[in-house]
Amino acid sequence: MRKTIFFLPLIIAAMFASAQSKPQYAISLIPDSLKTGVNSVIREQTTSIIIKKPGKAVSSIRKVVSVLNEKAESELVFYEFFDRFRKIDDIEINIYDATGKYMKKSRKRDLHTESAGDGGSLIEDSKVIYAQLRTGYYPLTIEINYDIIYEGFLELLDFYPQTAEQSIQLKTYSITSDANNSIRYKNYRCDLKPTKTANGAMITNLWQVKNVKPFEKEPGSAEDDVPRIRVSPTLFEMDDYPGDMTSWDSYGRWIVTLNNKINILPEDSKKFYRELVKNASSEREKVAILYQHLQDNYRYVSIQLGIGGHRPFPASFTEKKKYGDCKGLSNLMYAMLDAVNIRSHYTVINAGRKRTAADPSFPEDMFNHIILCVPQAKDTIWLECTSRTQPFATLGTFTENRHGVLVTEKGGVLAATPKSKAAANVMHSTSFVKMGEDGSGVVTVDIDHSGEFSDISDFMLNGEEQNKKNYLINHVGFKQPDYLQISKKAKQESKAYTLHYDMEFEKVPEFSAGSKHFMNPRMYKFWSDALPKSEKRQSDYYLDFPLIQSDSTIYELPDGFIADNLPKAATLTSSLAKYESSYSFDAQKKQLITYCKLQIDYHIISPAKYDEMARFFSDVIKEQQQKIVVKKN
Repeated sequence: MRKTIFFLPLIIAAMFASAQSKPQYAISLIPDSLKTGVNSVIREQTTSIIIKKPGKAVSSIRKVVSVLNEKAESELVFYEFFDRFRKIDDIEINIYDATGKYMKKSRKRDLHTESAGDGGSLIEDSKVIYAQLRTGYYPLTIEINYDIIYEGFLELLDFYPQTAEQSIQLKTYSITSDANNSIRYKNYRCDLKPTKTANGAMITNLWQVKNVKPFEKEPGSAEDDVPRIRVSPTLFEMDDYPGDMTSWDSYGRWIVTLNNKINILPEDSKKFYRELVKNASSEREKVAILYQHLQDNYRYVSIQLGIGGHRPFPASFTEKKKYGDCKGLSNLMYAMLDAVNIRSHYTVINAGRKRTAADPSFPEDMFNHIILCVPQAKDTIWLECTSRTQPFATLGTFTENRHGVLVTEKGGVLAATPKSKAAANVMHSTSFVKMGEDGSGVVTVDIDHSGEFSDISDFMLNGEEQNKKNYLINHVGFKQPDYLQISKKAKQESKAYTLHYDMEFEKVPEFSAGSKHFMNPRMYKFWSDALPKSEKRQSDYYLDFPLIQSDSTIYELPDGFIADNLPKAATLTSSLAKYESSYSFDAQKKQLITYCKLQIDYHIISPAKYDEMARFFSDVIKEQQQKIVVKKN
């Protein structure tokens, strides 16, 4: 009897462990074709969304992933944000070994919670719940189950039938909604169609894929340029503000209701701004004066509070506090312009250098930023209100080359922002190299810059010393300098400056043979970015920005040295860019003079132009690899 009692707990524990184990999760059951070339496999993923009414929904998520090695350790991180409109509930995480044997469980109480802010958020009510699951062994399988309860939403989760570096055994996505509030969807880079079923007044759209190999994401493509089903609600609601997403006009009208009565300043403030612009000779000059006032007196902070993720704080609040996020600062600028009777439009936009633009035919809330549009008779003014250094009427590639929704008095209007221009991003470097007879060199470099190049120059002045040196060597392509001093030269009557380097090198030539020195045309690699090899390119390739970049380098040779061989001048052209170079020797001054210039007129390379541009950049790099030969006479 005692033996039976003694073994009973062990028997129960064994039965419990056996019940928890799931042999169907065994790694050996994954087809070899789905394990080749990947680090993880989605065994089963189910997302089931039920929309109860506009703004109210429940999403039940189940995800089972087999992690094959440590390269997929990110799959062992559970991370979801929540706020008063989005609750996370019923979290259960289980881990199984390679055979499907149960190893570990985590529930909601075992997870960590902290603010969702990035350190730059002054006001933030969003939080994240997360777990970093550590096991110390691979392969393994992780099973995650949880619910998301929505108490207000403008957007729905998209469905991704393929993922990069990960294969899929089974993935299902369904949305159930009232027939009078059906969801809208549009395929992007895929042709998967849903199965539709009806249950009374409710309609379910279901998408499913099986045994899918990874999506091969092409280098240089937009971050979100991946196959997916875009999904968006028809009717929605946030914080008792109902809206309609079926058109850009109705979406804009919803934002009008959010901003109503909070985009007006008190009368004494209006008088101040009228006084500020009273001597301006044109409306454009008035806008410039007020924009400069904004830049000089207000700073950007992130504010994510309640519906504040979509609604700005009142203009009077931002004016008083002297800070705001993109919504608050743009709303204040709108109110300042309104005070002097200048019409402008609060504009929502999808910001980022490598982001796909809004689809004119599919209204959805895909935006993450606010700018301001000031219509003019001849040339519309666009204002980035979060930057204290951005030139007036200049957006930059962060928000150029895409559509934004202008919030007008009557509703939303989808409008194109300006295309990026090469002339806005100019960098010219002038190098003087005084060479010693032993091949050493004392070098000075002056760099004039504008537009997007200004960020690089600011980094070179204010960054950590080792980081700056690493940038010059690893990115720009200078040799390791024996001496480096970075400073700036102010320009009269301008905020602009010339970046200045003083450098010393033990050896300037690339190599020497007898009395001859073989030198590069410049002290650094003027352009070294070749396009990756790609057969039948499918996605746009994004360079950083359009530009005009040029260099003048003067090598002053030591006494007794002359030019023995100079490369021939070159002119290279393509449909999006052009390059030119020249080389000369002034015997009287003992100076070798090299010059080159690259102009890229458009930085987004379509698949149709990819091969052409790959050849162009390859030719530019080859041209720069030619050597100048000098010798002692």
